[in-house]
This record gives sequence, C-alpha cells and structure tokens, in this order.
Amino acid sequence: MELLTNHLLANPDISGQGNMQPLVNMWLVNQVACYRKKPYRAGEWTSQVIAHFEDSESGIESAHPVFRKCRDILIAYCLENTEAIPVAAVYEHMVAAADAHDAHLIEYSIKRIQEQETAERRQRAMIAEAATAPLALLNAQGFIETANRAFARCLATPTESLVGRDMLALCDEQTAGRMRTALRHRSSSKQRRTFTGALQEGKEKVNARFHVQQLFDASGLRAGMAVYLETDVKNELATNAGIQYFEDYFLSMIPLPLQLCTEDGVPAYSSPELSNVAPAAYNNNEPLCCFLYRRSRKGQHACPCREAFSTGRFHMEEVCYADAGETRWFLLIILPVPEQCGRIARTICCVYDMTRRKQLQKQLETEIITQQRSSLTAQLAVTVAHQLRNPLSVVLGFAEMLAKGLPPDQTHEAVTRVLRNALRCKDIVEGLLDFGKGMPLEQRMLDFATLIRESVRPMLTPSQNRMITWRLAKQPTPIECVPEQLVQVVLSLLDNALHAAESEVVCTLEKKGSAVRLRVIDDGPGIAPEIRERIFEPFFTTRREAGAVGLGLSLGRAVANDYGGSLNVSTSTGSEPGGACFTLQLPLAEQLTDKDAPKKRGKKNAQTPPAPERRVLVVDDEADLLELMKTALYTRGYLADTVASGAAAMEMLATNTYDAVVIDFLLTGPLSGADVYEHICAEQPELRERVFFITADTLNYKTRMFLEKTGRPFLEKPFLMADFISELQRVTAG
Repeated sequence: MELLTNHLLANPDISGQGNMQPLVNMWLVNQVACYRKKPYRAGEWTSQVIAHFEDSESGIESAHPVFRKCRDILIAYCLENTEAIPVAAVYEHMVAAADAHDAHLIEYSIKRIQEQETAERRQRAMIAEAATAPLALLNAQGFIETANRAFARCLATPTESLVGRDMLALCDEQTAGRMRTALRHRSSSKQRRTFTGALQEGKEKVNARFHVQQLFDASGLRAGMAVYLETDVKNELATNAGIQYFEDYFLSMIPLPLQLCTEDGVPAYSSPELSNVAPAAYNNNEPLCCFLYRRSRKGQHACPCREAFSTGRFHMEEVCYADAGETRWFLLIILPVPEQCGRIARTICCVYDMTRRKQLQKQLETEIITQQRSSLTAQLAVTVAHQLRNPLSVVLGFAEMLAKGLPPDQTHEAVTRVLRNALRCKDIVEGLLDFGKGMPLEQRMLDFATLIRESVRPMLTPSQNRMITWRLAKQPTPIECVPEQLVQVVLSLLDNALHAAESEVVCTLEKKGSAVRLRVIDDGPGIAPEIRERIFEPFFTTRREAGAVGLGLSLGRAVANDYGGSLNVSTSTGSEPGGACFTLQLPLAEQLTDKDAPKKRGKKNAQTPPAPERRVLVVDDEADLLELMKTALYTRGYLADTVASGAAAMEMLATNTYDAVVIDFLLTGPLSGADVYEHICAEQPELRERVFFITADTLNYKTRMFLEKTGRPFLEKPFLMADFISELQRVTAG
C-alpha cells in the first residue's frame, strides 16, 4: 500500500491538491475491499474528501478528476506488473470499484444540494401533509410548490408530477378566472376567499369548493397562497385504494429506474433513477419503454406495454437504441398492475442500461477470440506440417519418378504407394476438419492387432520394420476407437522409439484382464526422471533441433484418456530392452463377431454398379478437379457438362435438362454456389432434390449452417471418386 500510495502521489495532478496522502491511502484500502467484495468505508472517505476540497481553493468539483486520475494510474500500473490476470478482468474490477467511489462523491454532492433545497420546502410540505383535506401551496406566480396526497388523489396523478405545474391550467375556464383574480389581489388582508369551481386533469374532473388563503413571508410581502378543496374525494378516484396506496407509498421505496404508466400512454410516475439511464433525446412526453421501442423498431411495432393492458402478460426484452452516434442497449421489463376487479389499470416498466455489460462482454469475446485464433492457428499450422510432411514426401517422390519414367515392373508398386499415402493425407485432413468443426469423430469396434498389421506396419519403411520386434497377441484384442486417431498415436510412439533406439525396438500387444496393453520399448538411453511427466506437455520436446514439434505424446495421452484408457512411462522387464518404455492401455470391448465384421469392411469398399446414362451438370472453379470429375463420370456412363462459374451454370440450366447438379459451394465470381442453388429452387424446383454440394469450406460456420438448412447431401474435399459416384447415384435414384 505504501508503494502504491507513493506511486500515485508522484503525479503532480494529485500531489498538487494539498496533503492527499491519507485520502489516497484510504482510497486504495477501499479499492482492495471492493475487489474482495468486503465492506469498505465509503462514507467516511467521501466526507473527508468533501471536507478537504471544500477547504481548498480548488473546490469540490476538483475531486472527481483527481480520483479518476488515480484510477487510470492504478490500472496502468497493474497492467504493467501483472501477468496471470486478463486485461479485461483488470479493467472490469478496477473501473467498477473506482466508479463506485466516484458515485459516492457525486451522490454526496447532490445530497448536499438537495438537502438545502429540501429544507426550504420542508416546512410548507409538512403543513400541506398535516391537512386532511386536499391542499396545495402556490408561489406568487400561481405555480404549485407542493401538494399533499389528498390533492393529488383528486386528480388521479402522482404528487411529484404536480410540483411546478400551473394551477390555472388545472382549472376550468371559470375557476381559472377566479384564481387569477385572487393571485392579482394586492391587499395585505389575510381574509380567506371561497368559491365553487372545478379542476380537470385528463379525464379526471373534480367539482369542489375552493378555499384560497394568501401567504406572506416574514417581511410581510405576498409569497403566494394556499388552496384547499372541499369535496367527496372517494367518488372521484379513477383507481381503487390498493393501486392508489401502491402509487403513493410503495413506488417511492423502490430504488430502480422505473415508470408507472396509465392506459393512455402517459407516465404517471418516474423514479429518480430513471433520469440517470434515459437517453438525452428523451423528453418524458411518453413512456421511456415506448420511446426506446419505437426507435429500435423504426416505428413499425407498438410497444409491448400497450398490449399488457389487454393481455395482462409480463414482458421482458432487450432493445438497441442508436441515435446521433450513440448506441446503447436496454433491458425492458414490463409488469401489468391490475385492480381488484382484474382490469389492468397501470403498467410498470423497469429500464436497465445494459450498455456497459454489453461492452465488457464484447471486449471479452474479442480478446478470447483473438487469443484462440493466435494459439489455435499456431497449433493447427504445426500439426498440419508435422502430420502431412512424411506422406506428402512419399507422394511427391514417387510422382516425380513416374513423371520421369519407371520400368513397367515398378510402376504398379509406385502407384500403389502414391495412392496409399494420398489416402493417409486425406484421413489427416478429415481429422483436422472434424477438430476444427468441434464435432466428435465416430468410434468403431475393431481388433487392435489387426489395426497394427493393416494400418500401422504398412506406414513404416522396410528399414524401420526390420528394427522392430513385433509381439502381437494371437487371441482377439477388441477395442472401441477412432482408427485414424489410434494409428497416429501408435505411429508417434514408434517414431519416438526408433529415433532413440540404438538397434532394437520391441512392440508388445497383449490382453491384461479387462484391458488391452501396448508396450513400446527401445534400447536407447531412456528418459531422465526429472522430465518423465513433462514429456506429455504440449510442445515439450528434446528433439527440437531435429524439427520435432512436441505434440505426439500430449495428443496421444489425450486420445487415450478420451477412450477411458491411459498412456504412461513405465519400467521395462528383464526380457525387454533397457531404454524408454511407453505403455498404452485401453479398455477391452466385446468381441467382434464374424457377422459384424463384413458389414464394417464391406460397406465402404463395396464397388458401385455402373450407372445408367444420365446427364449431369458439374459446377466447380478448380480446373483440374473439374476435369477429373468429368473423366470419372464419363468412364461410368454419365454425360457431363462442366462449367467454372455460377453465371455459366445458370446459362446451361436454361438451355438443357439435367438429371443431377453438382455444385461447389465456394465459386469465384459474383455468383456463389448458394446463388446457383437458390436459382434452381426458384426456376426449376423439381431439380432441387437432385442437387448435392462439394466443398472445402466446412470449417466456416456460415457454410455449415447453409448446408444444414438446405438438407442437401455434400462431400468434403478431398474425396474419392468412388464416394463421388456413389453419392451421385443416390441423388439420381431418389
């Protein structure tokens, strides 16, 4: 506290206000208590600040900028000296705490002024309230200075709304003339004048006997007059006693920004807090909820408070107010107030200013999105590079050899390796797309040993396979997993072991009770005890100079945990090499039956029968892919028209008849794939059910929402031509 106090007092704008040390120190103590949601001495601090600045030459108005300066300096200091707290949190807590103290100063100053004004009116108000009959006290010009509740009840209007009103405007023509005569009378006589007249406020009219008494000040000068009425008040009330009691006593006790409105759309009562939240353009001629709703809806819809009188329903809604460069958010809460008979006589509208909360929410969302983008983009980039580098190297190498020419006996093997590694790239891309979309991958039941033989071992080079001693269980090892994920985990473990091994790696797969256990052991130097757990941290690696990323083990442990298993460093046994030993343990699933196995394998690999000769329109702006699809369609008996833009597609649709249309969602040019689809729905609705999309943009939220909305099938790029033809056959058959 001493350090912060001295830091704030070092600013000349603060230290130049005299001995500020105790005030600044108490302000800091209160800030800490406010942050901790503990009681703080706001009243004592406020009174000392008021006393200090009233005694100084600068005046009380200088206190607000001084402590706003303290707030700004403190925020800047904390932002420079803290790391674990988000910037938004620092601003939210400190601004709220500082504003609370600023509000105490403002409230205290206002109270001082109000107390002085109230003291002058209190005596007359006490006189008015002491009277049982309706009584109003007027100034020398005939304006009402105070009126008791009985007087306000006659006109069915709040007492506060009568203050400052012209008494003559409340009278009928004949009564106003008599009142005007009484006001102009210059006699110093204290004789009372009495006459019969009428008051009217809206639909409420009061016939009464008026008693008018001149008022004089201490020096004997005329200071106004008192008017009290003789009438049967009960017969003139427009609302029952319950609502009147509510208006007279209960409303003033609610410290909320609210209004009480009549059925005519007139504000009958406005709380003092309402003026603090109302926009500058609001003039109190209509309910604030109607003003805000009309501005937010451009006058196209009536305010819900009007419907509340007929429906009696509670309503809550957020509205956005924008005018003259000012944009604010408000929460409207509308409550109907019924009479004893059930008729809605009033509505209460609470208006909460949500602008600050919206701004903080937007600021937090922006910061979170920025952080996510920076971190996720970097992680995704290195993950893509790490996962795709090896298979792409194989594809590029064999493609280059094929382009230069290979002996006929080697061509088939080269093409097979290109296809196998291209499929691996496709699986990796699809996995990353599923990650980006935030959708879980589908788990399937399979045999772990079969997965290693058919999917892991073919991915290794012959030299790597020669270094590995395989000890795979002969009995079934059924598990439930996402095959692509588990293959990547096993390959990552083997890659680490092969890099550390001197001559041998042992891979053992066995059943242990209700679990399947995979152990990967090398004969290298092992893992130092101090980094045994750190190696599972994201981006931690001891091979950074060799280009390692440090994601393999962390992602592997995450996958194992997701499957209900574990991945840990363990100790090798006497029959195993003495280097590092990793144990992947997964729960044992039920046995795969022979009846189930063909369904899982045969569904994807089944060859589709040749399609009948049908005409298809394909729209895609990628020339090579367009040519590939055209060739595939031709070899399977389709007639294909291919175009590269939305405009060309519409021309072809206007002149030809098609059995199906394939559309790339992202098209270059003014017309998108969505535009082509909407054109088909409008001009050729019978063709809508024979449209399907191809896209590489499913990470885009709007793209996914559009595709889900249409309900049309789609394929994500890259895709196999067999899947493309199969999907086309389903569309044309339907």
